[in-house]
Amino acid sequence: MSSPLRRAIARAIVLAAIVLAAPFAAGVSLAQGTTLVPPGDLAYSDIDRLLDLGVLDSVIVGQRPYSRHEFGRLVRVARATFDRGAATGGRVLPNEEWEQHAGIVLQRLETRFGDDADGRANGYPLFSLFDGASLNFTSTNAARRGFPAPHTRPIEALIDPLALPRLAQPEVPGRSTFLELSQRIEPASWLSFYARERIEYRTPLDTTITRSRGELLVAAAYARFGNAALSVGRQPFAWAQSDGDGLFFSSDAPAIDQISLQTDAPVQLRGPFGALGAIKATLVLADLGPTSVRSHSKLLAYKVSTRPKQWLELGGTFMNHFGGEGGRRSSRGNLIVDFLPFIDIFRRHNYTDTTQTFDVDSDKMLGLDARVRIAPLGGMTIAGEMLIDDFDVHILPRLLTGYGSSTVHLIFPSLGTPAVALRLGARHMGTITYSHNVLTNGFATRARLLGNALGPDAKEFSGELRWAPAAAGALVFEAREQIYSNATYGGGYTDSTQVQTTYYKVSRTDDERRHIAIATLLVRPDADISLSFRAGLQYSDNYAFTGSKRRDYVFNASIRLRQ
Repeated sequence: MSSPLRRAIARAIVLAAIVLAAPFAAGVSLAQGTTLVPPGDLAYSDIDRLLDLGVLDSVIVGQRPYSRHEFGRLVRVARATFDRGAATGGRVLPNEEWEQHAGIVLQRLETRFGDDADGRANGYPLFSLFDGASLNFTSTNAARRGFPAPHTRPIEALIDPLALPRLAQPEVPGRSTFLELSQRIEPASWLSFYARERIEYRTPLDTTITRSRGELLVAAAYARFGNAALSVGRQPFAWAQSDGDGLFFSSDAPAIDQISLQTDAPVQLRGPFGALGAIKATLVLADLGPTSVRSHSKLLAYKVSTRPKQWLELGGTFMNHFGGEGGRRSSRGNLIVDFLPFIDIFRRHNYTDTTQTFDVDSDKMLGLDARVRIAPLGGMTIAGEMLIDDFDVHILPRLLTGYGSSTVHLIFPSLGTPAVALRLGARHMGTITYSHNVLTNGFATRARLLGNALGPDAKEFSGELRWAPAAAGALVFEAREQIYSNATYGGGYTDSTQVQTTYYKVSRTDDERRHIAIATLLVRPDADISLSFRAGLQYSDNYAFTGSKRRDYVFNASIRLRQ
């Protein structure tokens, strides 16, 4: 990274720290529970369940991970809601069955995060060299292959629709057994270190692949002063309004090597900004690691989420992929403006005139997300997100249609009983999403997309039925219909000033269609231990656009301790 860019980023981080910390750091005490809880931990599904049932109303869903301190706050809020109902002799939830179901979920969170919830000191320094563990077995014949390149823009990532969500590199066809261990060190109440490693032994179908592999999944330091938190190291982010979703950082995105600044908990601004409700903000600068093209390219992303009403959450995201080995140089002003979409979207860009300063080689994405809970309809929730990629004010209408990406989910927390819940979803992925004509490594790291794993120029329709008797376990059935296009497109400028652009379809073949069914059994005998069994089948028509049919399967079994 060039020194001007380093200085610009450093100034931005310092300024953001002042903005984040100044309004609300005063009077906030330092507390225990600094360590982040990685996305994918079952504690998040418990938080989501309390939110869907209407017990929580002060949580920002679209920005994760949370710290243990934040989990403690959420447990306190949920318990206060229950106690308030008991004190008034009324009901918090519609009936006794709802309250019993939510009560079991809340008790599980209190057992695990009780010290962080009631303010008891953990005792410092804290060294936990066995903070969590999981043992997993997987068997699959699902082939991994690259994404189609509709605008001749390849992505250095692999299609893997049956894969179990994981922080690591993609699995390989065959059988594998892997052990994950995590450690937590908190030398002081404001500082923590967290790490997770994977050791894997496999019997791959491809005999040229090594049988053993080790990988550092997470290794990050997290420091908090007041409500401003700084994270440095390898860690995952999940900017998703629904599990399995997320167009920027999906809920199962791989961990990235990063430095980030964020609000640890949502904050309530005062004065004229009070109407915005609770606000949470995150700024991330990351290195995407070695790639074939533009190796060690960079990622700058920031997101602001607000909860103006108890039933409404709104978020706005900007993400910029830039730099890397072999990239052209640009001016300091261009580098700064490139990070400001509300300015950059209106400028004319220069990539060809050698007599003028070149613009930055970058791929920018801008998006909005929302989550609406409708209490009179039994708590039905509508969650959705929209993304535009490589945007320009002159092509904005087109990006808001076929060339943009969008998702929507309908969540029904109770079908007559809280033991049965239903989620319906639909996704449309634009033809240029995650790809670029120069930064052809794409929005990916270690062969996995950071955003939605469906990838560009595709559609998906999904349904999930969950049965969770007594909230101590769950049986989940998923069905997905995925449609991949193999169309090719052309495009370019339509005027001599290179302002107006056009894209057009050159050719196409029949779509590839994938029919997927997955069943998962989750058993949680107590707050610390869980067992899961997952089996999935996939039937593909016109597989890889060759006219052939293919059947794939996957089976996973795991036991997890405090994860």
